[in-house]
Amino acid sequence: MFSADIVLDDVSGDDSTYRLVSQDSTGSRRIDIATTLSLPATLSVKHSVSGKGADTVDRHLVQFVRTYQDAAGKSVQLVTNFTVAAPRNSAVTAAVVADEICRLIDFLSSGGVTTLASTANIESLLRGES
Repeated sequence: MFSADIVLDDVSGDDSTYRLVSQDSTGSRRIDIATTLSLPATLSVKHSVSGKGADTVDRHLVQFVRTYQDAAGKSVQLVTNFTVAAPRNSAVTAAVVADEICRLIDFLSSGGVTTLASTANIESLLRGES
């Protein structure tokens, strides 16, 4: 299970603490405790299932939404999504998913990732935890 507080680094290595604010059968929502309710930064983890029988696919969404205010005082949102659509098939293991996620992270960081310190959060995500 994910912890109530999730601490994540930005590009500079500065920590952001996302605190659990709600949770239901489909997932959870956390807010960065350094932000305000008028300009929030949130982390949502959601789960859903599509198909049936041998064609069942589990979908897991991780979404960050950060609200900024421009010079004119208008609020704008930046939304970043990551989705895993994993068929319920023995060929698709947590290790296989971790490899693909690591490749994505390595791609997005211009080859800056060499190893993944832990697959615990990936495994929690695939188990449908929030």
